[in-house]
Amino acid sequence: MKRITTISIFLLLLSLASLACFAATANSPLERLRSGVQSVINVLNDPQYKGVVDKQDEMNAKVREAVKSFFNFRELSKRTIGRPWLKFSSEEQDRFISLFTQLLEETYLGRIEDYTNEKVSFDKETIIKAKYAQVDTRLLTNKEAIPVIYRLKLIDNAWNVYDVKIEGISLVNNYRSQFAGILDTSSNDKFETSKKELFTRLEQKCHELKDQQEKK
Repeated sequence: MKRITTISIFLLLLSLASLACFAATANSPLERLRSGVQSVINVLNDPQYKGVVDKQDEMNAKVREAVKSFFNFRELSKRTIGRPWLKFSSEEQDRFISLFTQLLEETYLGRIEDYTNEKVSFDKETIIKAKYAQVDTRLLTNKEAIPVIYRLKLIDNAWNVYDVKIEGISLVNNYRSQFAGILDTSSNDKFETSKKELFTRLEQKCHELKDQQEKK
């Protein structure tokens, strides 16, 4: 858990350069991922933000905007809940997506200062069942090369990330196991009660993380 929170999706975004091992087509999953990562890197390396303390909120907003351009948070949210997602109303699904996205943002944006010019090697893409793909990368630090695998889904002719696997640990599976420990589907009443508990915990965690950020 500590490992995945330390080197997870937003640490990926702290990577600097791509070293693709083969030429990919313009709209391939690999190129889509590389373009998205580069858009974040451009923000992090922008002289008007880099090292300027009173510009950090503005920079974080730019990073959020860039991340949302190639991450599918609806698909990510649906998969972290699993089958019970079908029992959420559309309003509850939207509320969960908003809170879960905020949770990820507050968790990982707080680690931006860890950025130390690591590089990313984009090694291989694999198309799975036409509309799913996997891109194998490595995060290259001074001490090691960390395997990071991205899962992407093709929707409306655009590939977007819905899961990240770091050293064999899936972001979706990691959070799904945590949410499954809260949601109780043994009866409708217990499900409704546990669903409220899930939203309450998410809101509390988001507030805690936001407070921690503001105190820095």
